[in-house]
Amino acid sequence: MSETAEAEEVWARIVGAKRQAVQGECPECAGLTPERVVWEDEFWVLSYTDGPAEMAASLLLQTREHTRVGQLDDELASQFGRISNRIVRIVENLPEASYVDVSRYGAHRGHFHVWFFAPFTPGTFAPVNLHTVAGKLANWGGEARA
Repeated sequence: MSETAEAEEVWARIVGAKRQAVQGECPECAGLTPERVVWEDEFWVLSYTDGPAEMAASLLLQTREHTRVGQLDDELASQFGRISNRIVRIVENLPEASYVDVSRYGAHRGHFHVWFFAPFTPGTFAPVNLHTVAGKLANWGGEARA
């Protein structure tokens, strides 16, 4: 299979993923378990997800409050930019990750959220060290949980 075909297949699996409502609750709130949280602060939660096997990291950054893109106030929007930039810099500097794709889809969900997918560095098949990611993010605030 060509590299392009593989990338398209991975993308189709990611975009096709759906979360089921849990007894009428917000699936994001109900599905966020403490053991999946990598880092958090008063406004944001970064968790790891069961992403494609081809990824060294599959992370989800979401707001704590129920909101959508376009509804973020200026402070939350500014925080999002800073946190996202930090996540990308941290993960891209780990030996396991080749680069980071940042994606937003699933706008129908109750929380503003963005996905961070990092494919393995060629020849490496170890996941990124989430403890390292959490610790480096916590240097700017919030709590490391991984």
